[in-house]
Amino acid sequence: MLGLLSRCMTNEHYTLILLFIACIAGFWIILKFSSGRISAQYRLLAERFDLELDQPPARFGGFVRKDPAAYGQYRGREISFSAPGKGIKGSRQSESVLKLELRNRRLTAQLAPAGFLGGLSQRDHNTGKQGRTRWKSGDETFDQAVDIRTNDPSTLAAALTDEKRAWLAGNLKRSKASIYIGDGVIAYAKLGLIADDATRQKFEETVEFLCEFAETAEG
Repeated sequence: MLGLLSRCMTNEHYTLILLFIACIAGFWIILKFSSGRISAQYRLLAERFDLELDQPPARFGGFVRKDPAAYGQYRGREISFSAPGKGIKGSRQSESVLKLELRNRRLTAQLAPAGFLGGLSQRDHNTGKQGRTRWKSGDETFDQAVDIRTNDPSTLAAALTDEKRAWLAGNLKRSKASIYIGDGVIAYAKLGLIADDATRQKFEETVEFLCEFAETAEG
């Protein structure tokens, strides 16, 4: 039977089988390499902020690899780094999220790059019952760069000093990131995964910025 099957298979069949095996092997190698890069960056984040690293094991022979997470306390606040498993709003785009504890549970706000795309990213951008109108700081350069919706303009006005406004204007617009505040949490969400030194270092910088912001917002 095997001999008959062997005679029926031409060189083209063998070539197709080998190509298929090579594609599967290549895909596995790419997954392993990509996962290794992300894991290495999360390990550095965990070391930098003295956090616990959660690295789920690979499954199905290494073809299913969940992204790691890191969580714990830093500067007296709960903090976490993660990459939600689902794409953004049904898309295939992934985002990395930094969450930081905020003891002012009354404050809600959303900060996103200004403009059409930034407006779309606002999860509460209507002016109806569930939405809020855009708040402007009076700093024209900042207001042109950042779209803000909040329930407490006075707290934001006090927290967003000249230095902080400059940081937000430069970083949110350039990185296409957004900040969501509510229920005692500040969440910084950025498109893409933490897979290289530059991205990790930007998240490290953001941690310090948000800690300082939180201290001011808590009064």
